Amino acid sequence: MVLPFSMHRSHFALLFLVALLLILYLYNTKEKKYSISGSKWRRYPTPKLYSATRQEVETKKLPWTHRLLQCGYQNHSFTPEERSEGELLMKMIEWPKPPNVSVPFVKSSDPAHVRFVILNSTKTFYVGDQLQVMLQMKDFEGHPKQYGGDYLQGRIHTPALKAGSAGTVIDNQSGFYYLNFNLSWPGKVEVSVSLVHPSEGIQALERLRKDRPERVYFKSTFASGATTETTVCNLCLPQTKPLCNFTDPMTGEPWFCYKPKKLPCSARINHAKGGYEKGLLIGEEKHFFQSEVNIQKLILPCTLGYIMVEPSPQPSKIIICPLLVN
Repeated sequence: MVLPFSMHRSHFALLFLVALLLILYLYNTKEKKYSISGSKWRRYPTPKLYSATRQEVETKKLPWTHRLLQCGYQNHSFTPEERSEGELLMKMIEWPKPPNVSVPFVKSSDPAHVRFVILNSTKTFYVGDQLQVMLQMKDFEGHPKQYGGDYLQGRIHTPALKAGSAGTVIDNQSGFYYLNFNLSWPGKVEVSVSLVHPSEGIQALERLRKDRPERVYFKSTFASGATTETTVCNLCLPQTKPLCNFTDPMTGEPWFCYKPKKLPCSARINHAKGGYEKGLLIGEEKHFFQSEVNIQKLILPCTLGYIMVEPSPQPSKIIICPLLVN
């Protein structure tokens, strides 16, 4: 039976349309997210291997969000909301830096040369008032510092009452710091201020966080029959050897282990903490981490380190909540 020419042409157009739809379907399946039982899943291909030199150079040039791409995250795994949230979190933990990248130890913060002052110490304090303390940071030569960034902690406490409260630190970025406390109980209230980390030490810690994220490492054991191997694991590994990609398919959170020499990645049986890499501080950085010198070191008061707090002159109001009857 011979079909009319128009019929042949319509069949050809239909076949062409079906082929085009099939190509588009395969392309979308490969490139986009797909849904299973109403949940969104993502594909996370095994990361490409980079040499250690290339990775180090690229990592220093890229902002933190893009660095994650070197650790297994893929471009399509970041939504605009995730990028915005990540940038906001990094902005919140930004810390003031010294004006120079390399600061000599003698020019760093020395709590032994510092004394704090209780402002308005002669006034009568009442419960509910605010107490303010001031100090100016100095270096090991006794010179006032002209920049901030030191990690200070302050607290008020009354040992007899077993009462205490933390203060809020205000960094003026000029070497001056103010600590504010809310007075919540009467009696003798003592003030304590300590230097937790100098600004120069914090700069060293920030460098390690950026350049050596794998300094705290983990381990996993792979076993099959009588063969057992243990390799290093982490969120981000120098990709100098083949990796096992254990990225969570639901959340996209990356996790990698170096691939065992003899066993497959599927032979992984456990996970444990490995330890800390040591000897990572360079130059004078180690001097910024001396116990009882510039870490967790108390700062003494200029005169008295306490105040007397009187009960509030205004009688406290007792609020009685009505009972709820079912």
